[in-house]
Amino acid sequence: MYRHQRGFSLVEMMVGIVIGLLGMLVIGQVLSISQDSNRTTAAGSDSQQNGALALLAIERDIRQSGYGMNVSQVLGCQVSGTDTSNGRAVSFLFVPSRITQGLDTAPDVIQLTYSNANMITSPSALLQNMVTADSDYVVSNRFGYTVGDVLVTAAAGMTCDLTQITATPGTPYQNNITHASTARYHGSLIYPSSAQVFNMGRNPVSNRYSIVDGGLQMFSELTGEAMLIADGVIDLQADYGLNSDGDVGNTIDGYSTTPDLNGDGIISWDEWEKVMAVRVGLVSRSGKREAEIVTSNLPTWTGGTFSNVGNLSDWQHYRYQVFETTVVLRNMLWKPPT
Repeated sequence: MYRHQRGFSLVEMMVGIVIGLLGMLVIGQVLSISQDSNRTTAAGSDSQQNGALALLAIERDIRQSGYGMNVSQVLGCQVSGTDTSNGRAVSFLFVPSRITQGLDTAPDVIQLTYSNANMITSPSALLQNMVTADSDYVVSNRFGYTVGDVLVTAAAGMTCDLTQITATPGTPYQNNITHASTARYHGSLIYPSSAQVFNMGRNPVSNRYSIVDGGLQMFSELTGEAMLIADGVIDLQADYGLNSDGDVGNTIDGYSTTPDLNGDGIISWDEWEKVMAVRVGLVSRSGKREAEIVTSNLPTWTGGTFSNVGNLSDWQHYRYQVFETTVVLRNMLWKPPT
């Protein structure tokens, strides 16, 4: 009886400990694999969400681009002015959508411009020559012009001016639009009669989308503010959809990185007029680096290969999501005939 009350032997205890350790090792391995799988799934979900959000933001602005810019003969004008609130120079091209191709394999930059005026979208002609840069605009029709509206003034062979309304006449029979230097946006040019004044509304948009520090950034040329739209977006590519033959059906004949159809290095207004759509592709990357190689080939889209991905360190150890769309410039389709 005494012999059976001595408990476990040392060998039995060691065997039990080994079995327990093996069990803990198996459980730990299963837990590690499960957590790693969960992290991969979560990172992939974040990547998909970031890419979709980035594409949605760009697509929304493309659909709006060109609103209030419905006179083709001034397309391509360089708009310049000063933001007097901080002294910053404001400059953008008076076109609905402008794509700046990245050097070599670098991401592209897309700038989208449109008015938010809610009463009038057609320009008014100047009836009198200006004497100074601060002279009132005497326009053919001042309907829809209110204090605070931002204006773009254009004339053949001249840079476009960015100004803002500070006062309108108190009587219905006067067409003087005052744009004093006290306004936030102030120009410096003197225009002759027949120049055209575009009312861009109180909060016009000229947003520039680019890849900055591994995310999609939107920079407002008019306010000077930058905003991170989506993290993890590492490449952005875009092309113009061109109605190169100018048919009345406005069908897209092909896609190009530039609307310079004759190759002379100068994009004229009638070439800008042929831009009917923008094709956009972007890549979002999972935030989790995998231990093994999980991506063997560079991601591609309809417009080609996202070569910039290959410039990133350990790019093969990450997972990628590709998003692309083609958006018609509806405001170019709806503009009056040339």
